[in-house]
Amino acid sequence: MTNRLDASSYDTDKALHAHYLRSYEQYFDKLQDREVRLLELGVYKGGSLLLWRDYFQKGLIVGLDLNPIQLEDPSGRIRIYCGQQQDTDLLNQIARETAPDGFDVIIDDCSHIGELTRISFWHLFDNYLKPGGLYVIEDWSTGYWDSWFDGVGFRAGSDLNYSATLFRLRSKIARLYRSTFVGRLPLARKLIIAMKKLMNARQFHSHDYGLVGFVKELVDECGMADITRPDFGRPPQRRSKFQEMRISPGQVFIVKASDVTVEGRASNSTSLG
Repeated sequence: MTNRLDASSYDTDKALHAHYLRSYEQYFDKLQDREVRLLELGVYKGGSLLLWRDYFQKGLIVGLDLNPIQLEDPSGRIRIYCGQQQDTDLLNQIARETAPDGFDVIIDDCSHIGELTRISFWHLFDNYLKPGGLYVIEDWSTGYWDSWFDGVGFRAGSDLNYSATLFRLRSKIARLYRSTFVGRLPLARKLIIAMKKLMNARQFHSHDYGLVGFVKELVDECGMADITRPDFGRPPQRRSKFQEMRISPGQVFIVKASDVTVEGRASNSTSLG
């Protein structure tokens, strides 16, 4: 029987974000009755660990926080570690001790600092998330706040007006790049690419600070198959490590591609698909 995620009786700020829980339900429903291994980075006083324990009644729930945490857990299904999310040696230890075959779910509700999130994301995603497993990054919008460690307040730029003349010029340059004549002249192609970069650079506004910037890096990984296409991209071609990437207010959900193995070991896949 499927239970609804309700954080109202748990000491966790997830109770303040009902849409967070509704989004989690969409991914967690298929996993609820399985022996999942869930890791959460950044657990405050541990209330969210109790929430996950009660929701995944067969699961092992693992938490990491910078501060020591004591929880009453008669079930014995919660493990808590103290340390920093960028400490890859500690992450290795946690995975060896609690999920030797990999985690089904990893949630980052930790520092919300872009460079630290990047370290723990790629280390855990590549090495310890099962194929088909879910990685969630919470509160990515901290990158829009001046008050945050690596955040910068959003500044709306001036309107970028459409220019028909400039558009026609850009179109001619794009056709020139694809011409057979230019294809035989590597130096000319480099010059045209430089011109394209210059003329297209101001077509859109972008905010690339803090976690916002890291999320945009992850969008590039999502498009890796096209980035590395032999005909239009930069080979050697490879598929994205992501089966799916979903961005919603405050949350990023990434499902690991089912054909991407957990490095260094055979893995039992718990697919969300």
